[in-house]
Amino acid sequence: MDPQEFIGLVRKAGVVGQGGAGFPAHVKYDQPVETVIANGCECEPLLYTDQYLMLTQADRVVAALRALMTATGAGRGVVAIKRKYRQVAEVLRRAMGGAGLELAELDNFYPAGDEHILVREVTGHTIPPLGLPKEVGALVANVGTLESVAQAVEGRPVTHKVVTVTGEVARPCLVRVPIGAQVAGIIEHCGGPVVDDPVYVMGGPMMGRFIDQADELARAVITKTSGGIIVLPRGHHLHRAATLPLTVMQKRAAAACIQCRFCTDLCPRFLVGHGFETHKVMRAFAGGSDSAMGALAALLCCECGVCELFSCPMGLSPRRINAALKARLAAAGVAYDGPREVHPEQAALRDMRKVPTGRLALKTGIADYLEIHPEFAGEFTPGSVRIPLRQHIGAPAEPRVGVGDSVAVGDCIGDIPAGALGARVHASLAGVVTEVGDAVAISGT
Repeated sequence: MDPQEFIGLVRKAGVVGQGGAGFPAHVKYDQPVETVIANGCECEPLLYTDQYLMLTQADRVVAALRALMTATGAGRGVVAIKRKYRQVAEVLRRAMGGAGLELAELDNFYPAGDEHILVREVTGHTIPPLGLPKEVGALVANVGTLESVAQAVEGRPVTHKVVTVTGEVARPCLVRVPIGAQVAGIIEHCGGPVVDDPVYVMGGPMMGRFIDQADELARAVITKTSGGIIVLPRGHHLHRAATLPLTVMQKRAAAACIQCRFCTDLCPRFLVGHGFETHKVMRAFAGGSDSAMGALAALLCCECGVCELFSCPMGLSPRRINAALKARLAAAGVAYDGPREVHPEQAALRDMRKVPTGRLALKTGIADYLEIHPEFAGEFTPGSVRIPLRQHIGAPAEPRVGVGDSVAVGDCIGDIPAGALGARVHASLAGVVTEVGDAVAISGT
């Protein structure tokens, strides 16, 4: 297939990066690279969506990877998984057919699926701070994204997602749901919570977003980047860490940060050679300075949570402090203008400082949930959906429907604004449009 025809089909289908960032795939893929990496490492503990897709859609994932290699001119294609995925490895090897592709099997550490970490593992090169994989000749595509690419080549847009529902829920499972399905309805479809006062994590336990209010749960819907829903008891360690007020974090940092460097020395980005020293950010924040060089370094943080949920012996909040500083600096229009060079010597101890997922689970209080292995429970079709027009990096899609219009599954309901970075949005349910605003609501027929 001609590369531009391929890019056009990906654009038309509204494919975005499903590993979390949601970058429009047709823009990301329109570049020459040397290596394309299919990311099947499922970075976050407790999530099984990517494993399920590789087990059941391996041929399609591999076909999409080959098509992406052709479009980008890449001479090397790699599927990266964790070594413990033995059954997945067998299925992928059969799908690859032993010709032209590699299977990279990584240790079970966190965050193995982070784009910078994965590129380092597979190519040996470090992406510069705030850089992109293309700077070292690589492109990373999540396996879920590649399955959507396979659909795009067949002329089908992104309308559904497989999500993991686990934790304190009656029937932990994997379920295929339409984009825009209400999270509360999915949880009830899985039997409902089994604790009296639950909270919910959208995504994984390390980087996911907490929902702990009834009105917020009522508004929450599945988007193209949703990977999981985790039900936890209110007051769980992760919930307390995620809801600590910023003023309390600053007081604790000022009173208890001992500048031990553990947050820096175990930081995955520091260990690939980035000049990011989290303990210096903590020092600047504790002193009330948002503009010192130490505070500006917060802009280099990937917010993986290792510093906060694994490294810090004092129980402080480096990750959330970095995130708060990043938000303040962005609001003030302040960009990072410090050094961006790579320090290879920092990687000397990297292999001995990788965070084992099992130990991370013990420290974060989710070890018991690792024993849950959700089974696929089929498809959930709600009576209505509310599809956000912005599920991606860039400008929100412009609505192409009005209230009262009838739509079929796959119809374009939002298009990319002229000259803007964005992605198309499609109807995931056949029915009638009942609302058009920052989202398009559809009532099923």
